[in-house]
Amino acid sequence: MSSHKTIASRLMDRYYPVPNPDPLDTAFCAHARAGMKVLDAGCSGSRGCSRQAPWEEMFIVGIDIDPAVKNNPFCNETYICDLSKPLPFDDSSFDIIHCRWVIEHLEYPEKTFHEFHRVLKPGGKVLCLTPNLFHYAMIAARITPYWFHRWWKHEEDGEAFPTYYRANSPRSLHRLCTVAGFKVQRLELMEVSPYYLIRHWPLFLCGVLYERIVNSTSLFERMRQRIVLEAEKPL
Repeated sequence: MSSHKTIASRLMDRYYPVPNPDPLDTAFCAHARAGMKVLDAGCSGSRGCSRQAPWEEMFIVGIDIDPAVKNNPFCNETYICDLSKPLPFDDSSFDIIHCRWVIEHLEYPEKTFHEFHRVLKPGGKVLCLTPNLFHYAMIAARITPYWFHRWWKHEEDGEAFPTYYRANSPRSLHRLCTVAGFKVQRLELMEVSPYYLIRHWPLFLCGVLYERIVNSTSLFERMRQRIVLEAEKPL
């Protein structure tokens, strides 16, 4: 296994010498301002908003079904709550909702987005990063049992939570936002390095080939891995 990791690391350095920019961090930094109040939805115990933004001058509220959220060092305040339930906040409480790798885990995304709309201030933004339902990694995730997900993630990525993929295509996300009352400003698909295959270098090489192909033309755009969503609650 150690030799495989060494080979994979060399391959990563060869094909991706420059790390992919994080699209959610980029979007967050573009909109974040000192004094804003941010809801970091699904941040668990360690994830958080971009450190490049003025996050120390913002009031960040973390919320997650995982009790580990209480230990998140990047939040000023934390709540344990299912995002499909009514959120424990007043109307128009937040300037930005930050949501990383969460939408795929929502059992009732319609309820969540209606709550997002309720707690956002008019003119507020919801910024999301989520996987595309039609990417090979998500197709594999849907046809494999939950125990396999736990085994695959065990070594490097920590706990795996159940996934539903009920709003993980551009069309479904656009519809979800429209029904909830949002105006979609950006809905972009992108393919990045297949870092999730790094432990298995032959699979990693296949992932590199796939990345090169789907990024070569817009014809394959809908087969790319990540969906970046920016939506606004109208004034």
